[in-house]
Formats: sequence, C-alpha cells, structure tokens
Amino acid sequence: MNSVDTILVVDDDSAMCLLIERMLADDTYSVILAGDGAEAQSILRSTKEEISSILLDWQMPRMNGIEFLQWIKKDASFENIPVIMETSMIMPENIKEGIDAGAFYYLTKPIEENVLRSIVRASVADYRQKISLLERVRRSDNPFAQLVEAAFRYRTLDEAEFLAVAIANASANPERSMVISEILTNAVEHGNLGISYEEKTSLVENNTFRQEIDRRLAMPEFVRKYVDLRITRNEQGITVSVEDQGNGFEFQKYLQMDESRVFDNHGRGIALTREYLKLRYIGNGNKVIVTIPGALDGPKNKDSA
Repeated sequence: MNSVDTILVVDDDSAMCLLIERMLADDTYSVILAGDGAEAQSILRSTKEEISSILLDWQMPRMNGIEFLQWIKKDASFENIPVIMETSMIMPENIKEGIDAGAFYYLTKPIEENVLRSIVRASVADYRQKISLLERVRRSDNPFAQLVEAAFRYRTLDEAEFLAVAIANASANPERSMVISEILTNAVEHGNLGISYEEKTSLVENNTFRQEIDRRLAMPEFVRKYVDLRITRNEQGITVSVEDQGNGFEFQKYLQMDESRVFDNHGRGIALTREYLKLRYIGNGNKVIVTIPGALDGPKNKDSA
C-alpha cells in the first residue's frame, strides 16, 4: 500500500476542489481532482495510484454523484473504496438515496475543515483496515476447512481480527464474509471495554482510538474480560455466536444507516455487516448470532432481531 494515501476529489466546482485540497494539505494526502463523474471514471481506470477514499459531489454535469456511486459499487475493482458524499441536499429522502447507493459518509456544504479532516481520516482508516484484512484472507491458509464445531475466547483486537480472517476463509465467499470482523471487534471495543459511541467519536477525531483500546486492555477491571466465540458449520453455512461481558447496547438503532448518523466519523460496522450476513441480537445486545450462508453472491437479506 502507498505510504501516502491518495484522495480522489470529484466536484465540478474547481474552487471547491482547490479548497478541499488546501484543507487536506496538513494531513499529507496525495489529492487527485476530477470535474465530474465521467472524468473520475477515466481516472480510476487509468491511474496507477491506489485510491484510499473518494470525496464526491452530488450535483454535477454528465454524470452526477449518485450515478457515479452506483457505477463504482458495481465494479469489484473499486467497490471497497469508501465514498464521502459532499452535498447541501440533507433532507432524509436525499440521504436515504445516497445510503441506498452506497454512501455511508457525508459532508454538508459549506464544508468545515476540522469536520472534513476527521471524516477523511476515518474513511481512510476504514479502507486501510479493510484492505489489510482482505490481504490476510488471500494469503492465509484455511485452518477451519474441516470445521464442524469450535469454541474460542479472545480479548484483543488482534485476536478478533485473526479469528475473523479464519472464519471468512472457511466460508463460501471469504471477501464478502470478511465483514464479520466488525462484529468481533465491536465486542471488544464497545462490549468489554465499554467505549461509548460519543467517546469513540472524540477518539477517532483525535486519532487516539487505538491507543485508548490498548490502555483499557491493560487496566485491572478489563484484563480478565473476554469474548466467547462459538462456530458451527452445517450444509447451509456457518453460524457464529459472539458474546461479550459488557452491559449490552441499543443495537436496534445501528442495524441500518439513517440520517441521524451519516455525518459521524464512525458507526457503520453493524449496518455494513447486515448488508451481507444475517444478524440476530439476543437479550440486551451483548450476544449476537451471525449466519454466513453457504453461498454469498451479494447483499442478502435484512432479517434481524
């Protein structure tokens, strides 16, 4: 992966493009500018640079933001690139249209520099994490190839990611199943370590989230907390039970993205997982059953508790 992350800015307002480029200068990104969706298509097809995030204007000539977003999400070469929709169209129906097309990040115009930098930093971190895990899936052997039933206990993010890679590799579609990592890491971050939604917002904004995870893992009150993981396989697929030792949470509000959270710098993991896998939360939310079907060829269902 590039040592410097590349951001593609797609906007027909050249002044806005240059303003965004200036705002991102302190974060040492490489910035590529495109005047509309059609030009952005050409850039993606021809550039040798790895694009870590796309800032996309909604209203543009030739190909608008939604049309470009729909195109990019259908192309396997680009579908993992996070897209940040920049727009003044913030009515719930507009936001839902963007979410349905695949935009889980939003910025409102006029753009504030600190908000822009926070959202871009979060989207790039998500991209790096996703690509890193997918590379591990592609490189690793399949330790669960003959799995019938297994039980594990884990307590750290590294352990959660290792198990997520192994589970994904045992499924029919490892790259799509890799989203289960969101559920396994959530059990550590919010479950056992008790990091609230508001706390994570601030930690991500200040780029100190991982440090806080490590700090809490070493604290006496958390050092003996673990997550219980059980995996079973049958002819229909794989069932994964994830139970942490936390107090639970209001899981219903995170099952899908809505206009109340699309402007935040995190909070998309559960909704993203639910696009591909079946989730069923139990009780107060500290236990979730994840079903990975035997064949995954795209987003499946919206069934949940």
